[in-house]
Amino acid sequence: MRMLPLRRIQFVVAAFAAVLIYEIWWVTYAGIHYTPPYTLRPPGASGEMQGTTVRVLSLMRSDQLADADGGEPGLPDPGGVWVVAELEASRHDPAKEFYCGDQLVGPDWRLWSTAAVRTKRATQSCPLDLAVGQTVRFESIFMVPARYADQLGGIALSDSTTAARIPVITPPRF
Repeated sequence: MRMLPLRRIQFVVAAFAAVLIYEIWWVTYAGIHYTPPYTLRPPGASGEMQGTTVRVLSLMRSDQLADADGGEPGLPDPGGVWVVAELEASRHDPAKEFYCGDQLVGPDWRLWSTAAVRTKRATQSCPLDLAVGQTVRFESIFMVPARYADQLGGIALSDSTTAARIPVITPPRF
């Protein structure tokens, strides 16, 4: 029986280890970059964000925003429409602060952040001083291109404090 040289054995082991390391790296990379980080919740279901439970009550499209004091309505940029999301939040974890990190999800996972609106609204915008155990209704207003307004997927509750999948919530009759 002939003995294999030590260099050949080391080469085979090194080649096997290099292939194994590459495969582990590729599976990890693909898992991070190719899996959408979103999870779509059923209509009317709530989502969790920074120790707060959030629900979408309604999602409405509008060509103008009424001013609470009867002033001039807010108009979107040309080619755009307003999308108003009425949300309900209930904070239950006193150790975590609630910051509004909601985004509107469109086709192909396009995201829109809340718009800076110059009109005074009757409903409050995101409550940053949300007390524990208190349920509060508020609005998030988005300006989106009109061509995408009928293809909306819901509200993504972005939470940068966790690596968990981002819940996308929709109103009960969406």
